[in-house]
Amino acid sequence: MKQDDFLKQVTSKLDGLAHHHKDKAVVMNHVLDQIQDQQTSRYGLWKMSGFALAAAIAGFVILPNSVEMTAQPQNQVVATPKLSPQMMEDLEMLLVLGEDKVQHGS
Repeated sequence: MKQDDFLKQVTSKLDGLAHHHKDKAVVMNHVLDQIQDQQTSRYGLWKMSGFALAAAIAGFVILPNSVEMTAQPQNQVVATPKLSPQMMEDLEMLLVLGEDKVQHGS
């Protein structure tokens, strides 16, 4: 917890200094020039195309299975276990316990 607070203080201080830096535009242009000058590898294109292919396959496989186009309604059965009268009273007492204003007879 203390390390998180320390990191928040450091990042907020650095953010404040970055916003009020006098040569902010020059620094940003220098960084962008350095990034644009670097050679990009061809493997990045293969990675992105592989990711796109995987997403397309997942869309073809998952989407039709998740959406069912059935016109007839499906019946569902809900089975609830029977509670004893003592358990019902206990549950009612627990429900009343969390209320602020008591408006019940007992």
